[in-house]
Parts: sequence; structure tokens; C-alpha cells
Amino acid sequence: MKEIKLKPEPPFPYKVEVAVMDFTDAGERQRCTITVEFAPGDVKELQKRGMDFREAVKYYEGWIYGVVRYHLAQDWNCVEGWDEVMDIVKNGISKYFA
Repeated sequence: MKEIKLKPEPPFPYKVEVAVMDFTDAGERQRCTITVEFAPGDVKELQKRGMDFREAVKYYEGWIYGVVRYHLAQDWNCVEGWDEVMDIVKNGISKYFA
């Protein structure tokens, strides 16, 4: 299982850019960048599917894992940055579930 680090940029109101870093003998290197979007339309689509806040958070967790897995082509484990990224997502979507 590959170990990676997620490094979020300062978030925008409706998205956050996240660098995906892995580790080599030479140190850290950036593998890709993903954009996690939580604009009103994105969240409303999840609500139309019947998701509550908890289910929407799970959706984003699964989506992030799947996108990173696609780019790395293997299973991975986050050793740093997961909580920070998910806190940004939770903060971004919480206003739609008040």
C-alpha cells in the first residue's frame, strides 16, 4: 500500500486544490493535484440523492480516495493531511445542511 501526503492550498469558498505527494528515496514529490469542489450545485445534487451531512462527508471521502487511487493506480494510505482536507470539506458543505 502506497503512503501519500495530502497538502491542501488555502481554500476558495467553493473548492480546494490538494497536492498529492508521495515519498521516494530522494524525498517527497508531487504526483498530481486534485480539485475538491463543494459549490452549491454540487451539494444540492447530493441532497437530491437523499444524502444528509454525514453521508455527504462519506461521499467526499470516497470520491477523494477514488480519484487519488486512479492517478496512483494502487491502494494508498494517507499519512498526513487527510484531516485537514476533510475539515475544509466539512466546513464548506456544513452551511447547506443547517
